Amino acid sequence: MTGLEAVPGVGPSIAKKLHAAFITTAELLAVQRPIELKERAGIPEGTAMKIITNAQQQVGKYTFRSGLEVEQEDLAKPLLRTGIEELDQSLMGGLEIGSIVEFYGKASGGKTQWCYHLAVRSQLPVEEGGLGGAVLWLDTEKAFKASIVRANAVRWGLDPDIVLGNIRKVDIVNSVHFMTLFERVPQMCADENFQLVVVDSLTGQYRQEYMGISNLGTRQQTINSMLNKMRRAASATDAIFLYTNQAISKPGMGMFAQLNAPMGGHILAHASDYRFMVSEAEAGRRKIVLKDNAGLPNFEVKLSIGWGGFYDDAHALKRQEPEVRDYLAAHGYSTRIDKSVQVVDEATEIEEASEST
Repeated sequence: MTGLEAVPGVGPSIAKKLHAAFITTAELLAVQRPIELKERAGIPEGTAMKIITNAQQQVGKYTFRSGLEVEQEDLAKPLLRTGIEELDQSLMGGLEIGSIVEFYGKASGGKTQWCYHLAVRSQLPVEEGGLGGAVLWLDTEKAFKASIVRANAVRWGLDPDIVLGNIRKVDIVNSVHFMTLFERVPQMCADENFQLVVVDSLTGQYRQEYMGISNLGTRQQTINSMLNKMRRAASATDAIFLYTNQAISKPGMGMFAQLNAPMGGHILAHASDYRFMVSEAEAGRRKIVLKDNAGLPNFEVKLSIGWGGFYDDAHALKRQEPEVRDYLAAHGYSTRIDKSVQVVDEATEIEEASEST
């Protein structure tokens, strides 16, 4: 990251105002809009335009470059590997840094499990397929469970206490709270080595707060504003932004009915770099389908799931899961699952999702 003092036109007075608005690097300044600097930092639009342009030139990646230069830069970037061999091969190595990743699907498909999986994997060293950084977790559903983080950490050979300590988690109470807290997120990624930002889920609260067709336009505009900020933050910091999205049933006749459509319509359809649909397969299995990426063909991979997250297959699960279970049992965590409660929860969530279109 490049300090603000390197940007022509940013003196001590302006730098102080920018810091107060959580804009602490040239990279963050380069992705701002003049009207935002006026509103957040009290900097006149003319001055704001000038220092933003200077920051873009200073950073370098927001000016014209040759395709060869871009290619070499991309090849040098680390990838976040999932640790699932078939999936990583299909992803041509893993998830690109600075990207936006969406997991959508109906209840019990594995959306939050992917958040756990990647939140732990991202803490591995770069040479082992991780990003060597910490994780921000914005929880709108109160779904975060420390025991699942611990299980995943044991599975990947990491110290569970360190992994949990590297996750900064906050409960989001409403969409206004979300927007307010998110103002700090880019600065935290830039200054505190947060390499992965998890939002679980992005759309749930908007759906609850903006109900009915009369509020649809406002809801879409609000979501679009958040996604725009997320895109610019990812570009400036190279952090991966991961969010989950609920699935809804769209009414229609015959072949035109959609039983597992992602919420958010065209706004979310164009927002992510990786759009995955996740769902249940046969017993003890989950399916992940790449629905959209500009550089990859769509694919489908089936995985086993157990304590410790996702596994390549049943053999890997049988071989590795006992160690995870032993750790959890030794630390007072039960690994027995109440199937009756799980079925009730699934039915309730599916019914709720089908009520909204």
